[in-house]
Amino acid sequence: MLDIYLNWYTLFDEIKNIDVPEISTNKIVYTGMGGSYIPGKIAEILNLPLDYTVVSGIPRNLDKDTTLIAVSYSGTTKETIYAVNYGIKKESKIIVITSGGDLEKIAINKNIPLIKVKGLSQTRYSFPVLFTPLIKMLAKKANTRINIDELKEGIIESSDKMIKMSEDLEQKIENNLPVFYASRYFPLAIRFKQEINENAKYPAFYGLIPEVNHNEVESYVNGKYLIPIVIGDDDIDKVTIETLNALQISPLFKSELKNISSILLLAGLTSIRLANSLGENPEKLNIIPKARSLTANVFK
Repeated sequence: MLDIYLNWYTLFDEIKNIDVPEISTNKIVYTGMGGSYIPGKIAEILNLPLDYTVVSGIPRNLDKDTTLIAVSYSGTTKETIYAVNYGIKKESKIIVITSGGDLEKIAINKNIPLIKVKGLSQTRYSFPVLFTPLIKMLAKKANTRINIDELKEGIIESSDKMIKMSEDLEQKIENNLPVFYASRYFPLAIRFKQEINENAKYPAFYGLIPEVNHNEVESYVNGKYLIPIVIGDDDIDKVTIETLNALQISPLFKSELKNISSILLLAGLTSIRLANSLGENPEKLNIIPKARSLTANVFK
């Protein structure tokens, strides 16, 4: 299953010319859950000059001067459907990104701009088709030029190195509790944790640098099985690395888009290797369906 991630360059290539609507307001709120949340959070790494907020769950500060970008790959995520209906009530501008489901039906019925995408079997495997239209919209609104091909190039140019790195990283993680830390690349720490959780069915955690340097690092006094992993090479990242003698995942490129896609490749490959080692089926979900069922009762 490593090819799911190694072949991402084809998904990035297929989606790069997708037409996207214009964002007409200055205030932008992105909402999504799980694998549909993380593309919006990762977009923060680009530091575009926008009033841009990312919410996992239900935004509470919507109004007619806000554009809500609602993303659910499946189109059935109850929290995101609720958020869209709430945005409609608040007269917000809304843009929907989905592969179908109830969210597509709402967008069509309410004449909401719709970006319909098609990726792979799981939301986490379909990151390229969710992230690409989002950053195209944000870059256009920010009047910032980006080279969308760098996402594909990041996969191609780093694949050999990431294959080897994933072998080493998986061996260090197994039988320990990985904690992913980052400052500038904090969203990638979240993604690493998600991939380990969902693909390998294995505990993993994350923390934000420099906040963790003022509290969480102290827990390593009794953190026998914790393995700290820092993503990034900024000076403040090096404080955490030195303090905890942490493993380091350094960005390979000057391009942020290449760094994003290549580090995500590493996360995917590592999680698949760990799943294989543990005898887990990366595609099978054991507990999340129960949580989704209970959530449906909350957002009736």
